[in-house]
Amino acid sequence: MKKIYLITLASFFTFLSCTKEEFLDKDPYNLLLSENVVTNIESLTSATYGAYNNFQNVYYNNSYVPILGDMMSDNVNATWSLLGNIDKYAPTNATDSYVKRVWDQIGKQIAHTSIVIREAEALDFGGDQTKANNLIGQLYVARSLAYFDMQKLFAQPYNFSSDASHLGATIVDENIIGDEIINPARAKTSVVYAKIITDIQKGITLIGDDTSSAYLLNKNSAKALLSRVYLYKEDWTNASTLASEVINSGKYSLVSNATYVASWAAETTTESIFSIKNTETDNGGTSAIPYLYGRPRFKATPDLVSAIDADDVRSNLIAANKALKYPAYSTRDNNTPLIRLSELYLIQAEALAELGGASEAAARTALNMILLRSNPAATAYTESGQALKDAIQHEKRKELMFEGHRLFDLTRKKKSFTKYSTSSLVPITVSYPNNYTILPIPQAEIDANTSISQSDQNTGY
Repeated sequence: MKKIYLITLASFFTFLSCTKEEFLDKDPYNLLLSENVVTNIESLTSATYGAYNNFQNVYYNNSYVPILGDMMSDNVNATWSLLGNIDKYAPTNATDSYVKRVWDQIGKQIAHTSIVIREAEALDFGGDQTKANNLIGQLYVARSLAYFDMQKLFAQPYNFSSDASHLGATIVDENIIGDEIINPARAKTSVVYAKIITDIQKGITLIGDDTSSAYLLNKNSAKALLSRVYLYKEDWTNASTLASEVINSGKYSLVSNATYVASWAAETTTESIFSIKNTETDNGGTSAIPYLYGRPRFKATPDLVSAIDADDVRSNLIAANKALKYPAYSTRDNNTPLIRLSELYLIQAEALAELGGASEAAARTALNMILLRSNPAATAYTESGQALKDAIQHEKRKELMFEGHRLFDLTRKKKSFTKYSTSSLVPITVSYPNNYTILPIPQAEIDANTSISQSDQNTGY
């Protein structure tokens, strides 16, 4: 993360005339070196919405990051040269331009949010302090998501080493970022997770309760993200508690069986907790998820197709191995869901199943909410022990397919799997642990960053 970015703010007059959604429809802001970008509540608001536009970048959560999470697993294969070496589980060159773009975009988000938080916390907003705190809270959660994404893609899972002491993401020095070129070192994974959790917890204390927009972070979406982080950390009690809080908040409900397929063409649904907004005039173009899956540049593997029963409504989201979850191929304006209520039920189910004993009954209840919504005629799960845990991962694979979760569920569960590669579906055995279930640190970062040496590169690259 050698390059540090600051924000060139948009016109305040344009901002003040916009609703939240209208503002998010605007083109992303240019990111340039600057200073004193936060001087009042208007500039803080603009800078905060700029962070959401960073998420919208195609090399981040609006395309490549979720695609990688499925393509590097047994769910999806590439049908042409895009991300070809990664699809083939070949030793991806550390100079790969796509890997570098993903790294740079996540790093840009970390830099952006860190600078704005630091400058905003140094100001007294007077009568606007409550609103400022809300915005600062959103920035803390946005930064935590960026650290979490970098950790998942460029470092092995939390339980890879017994004490999570293996190398994780880089953590910037927030006191100097933006003032000079900095050289963040890779931190231990345990330290990265502690940072992620602290950021989200700080965000929860500051952020508002407003759930009127699925495009802006709030207390519930922050808790939902934290439940996911705790799940990856194998803190089952906290993962279950937070997932339950969001489920029981009364703000969300599962989409029905009858409307499930059509819901994927809707902007948001009753289970949308946090999504990225796209419009016909502001989307990822030929790098957008609807285009890449609709072209199709990436297809569902036969192994995934065979995992879904014909009378399961989710089977209608695949046709001839073409993913239909993002149906706006022509307009490319499907919104990208980052957190849905369905995932919270599956987090709750997994955490309770791992706690075992009396908690298994509640785990089955949560799991069957997803199963029976998808196929009301299915036989409810009655499994226990390992069979129950396996059933949860099976349902999670089907429910969250094409949303970027599958690879990380396999690796944190220490599962080996068969990867089906290229248009010819070449089977590749990916045994756990595997060097290539994570991406290389870009060589440009190693060359420019005096705190990272070649010995800090991920094994195998």
